[in-house]
Amino acid sequence: MTERDIVTELLMGSKNEINKFSTVISESTTPKVRDMLRKQLQDVLDSHARIMDYAIEKAYYHPFDPSRELKEDLKQAYTALDLETWKMEPDEELSGKQTDTPILRS
Repeated sequence: MTERDIVTELLMGSKNEINKFSTVISESTTPKVRDMLRKQLQDVLDSHARIMDYAIEKAYYHPFDPSRELKEDLKQAYTALDLETWKMEPDEELSGKQTDTPILRS
């Protein structure tokens, strides 16, 4: 696992926590519980912001340059697709529809 992978996992985890806290807060019935949950949500939001700032500083993500971000996403997708074939054993077959059309790369 690379550092970028770890940062991505942390970001995905904190986004999941943010979603869960938001749901729980909206379903809470007592003001005291809502206040406690809001404080915890704020901690998660602050943590997420620090991780995102780190990711941008390390150039793992380019939120202000969508075309560059798309290029990076496509590059990672192509790499993942290429690696999947290399992980296969000689007697294994690809699952799903197989075609002779190659993946186009720019």
